[in-house]
Amino acid sequence: MANVLVTGGSGMLGRHLVPLLEKSGHIVYSPNREELDLTDSKSTLNYLKTIEIDAVIHCAAYVSGIASNTTTKHHSFDSNVMMGLNLIRGCVECGVKNMINVGSATAYPNDAPQPLREESLGDGAFEEFIEGYALSKYVVYRACVMANEQHGVSFKTVHPCNLFGPYDNFSLETGHMLPAILHRMHKAKGNGNAAIVIWGDGTAKREFLYAPDLADFLNTALTQFSQLPEVMNVGSGVEVSVNEMHQHMAKVIGYNGELQHDLSRPVGRKRRHLELSKQKELGWSPKTQFEEALVFTYEYLRGTLE
Repeated sequence: MANVLVTGGSGMLGRHLVPLLEKSGHIVYSPNREELDLTDSKSTLNYLKTIEIDAVIHCAAYVSGIASNTTTKHHSFDSNVMMGLNLIRGCVECGVKNMINVGSATAYPNDAPQPLREESLGDGAFEEFIEGYALSKYVVYRACVMANEQHGVSFKTVHPCNLFGPYDNFSLETGHMLPAILHRMHKAKGNGNAAIVIWGDGTAKREFLYAPDLADFLNTALTQFSQLPEVMNVGSGVEVSVNEMHQHMAKVIGYNGELQHDLSRPVGRKRRHLELSKQKELGWSPKTQFEEALVFTYEYLRGTLE
């Protein structure tokens, strides 16, 4: 049992992680933004001074989909870097030795060899459309490494693939690809199975992980903290093309409309597939298949719309 601070506890991942940690017997601190503003260094330090914690799981992040990422690059970079660096600095000053920093597979260079290995981090430019977010995740990861070297702490980073699940952002404007498209297809079905437009030719592939499964990994990792490497990938090991994703969604939703392609739209990199040998060495694998997770996620979405 440990005293654990979870940042971003009200986000998609945090809302699955906090109850799981509590069920495992941990005492969990999960402050809202009024209690802990990670973009304010003094606020962060003052909060850390008021609690006794054994470990931090840093889930807080400013995230958005590819459509809005292109117009909010600086805000995404600035917010995520400030939150990460303020937290790292505060933990060092307050003597907090252990942290799991939740990064992102977007931190890999755009031209890194597939599957993506941890050794490729920092070896090239980032994907243009998500540069602000990707660079911020890389900066915070490297700050953890440097804090380890200079201060003798144990700040470790995990880079998960694309997350989705209940409590996701299903906004048509700012949501990530999967939840936004799920919402759009639901609306299209209710509008007489109106046509759905797929950005690009639909052949781009992504690896998806159900958010409750990542929460399960983090809960497990906390009990095996000393065995965690300084940086590691976490994923499902299964790639799904954009076209396949739409087909799975249509089956789950009962959508029978036409799927069209708009080749003028940005699609991001063609593949982002993680090499998972470090995950396998820890003996962990996700419990939920993609199709099953899609059903659970759609059930949640329908509940929010009713």
